[in-house]
Amino acid sequence: MKSALLSSCVLLSFFLMIGEPAVAHHGVQGYDHSKKLTLKGTVSEFAWSNPHAQIYLDAKDASGNVIHWGLELNSPGNLVRLGWEHSILKPGEPVEATFFPSENGKHLGICVDIVKADGMKLHSNQGCGNNPAQNN
Repeated sequence: MKSALLSSCVLLSFFLMIGEPAVAHHGVQGYDHSKKLTLKGTVSEFAWSNPHAQIYLDAKDASGNVIHWGLELNSPGNLVRLGWEHSILKPGEPVEATFFPSENGKHLGICVDIVKADGMKLHSNQGCGNNPAQNN
């Protein structure tokens, strides 16, 4: 009886430990999905890494001050299926980015559409939800 109880406790603890990272991954929370911002700026860094790729963008505000933005994309595997590749954006490249901004006023965003200078549009459906109308 004690052996069965001990085994059950160990098994339950194991499942709680492996389940915690899935619960801890909040993904799209913390962003204001009621508005989208569009900024023109310059790529300062393109980080192609899991669990989410990142674009770091320098854009000027209304006063002409340069603001450094961090924009979260989907995972590299999902981006490849959407037409992205690890070398598609280069530092210094001018782009236009459309995204949902952070709720707390930090210079962060999610669900990025990037339009390159040559007109090429790159879409990342990270944070867009399952509504196809939101993914455009």
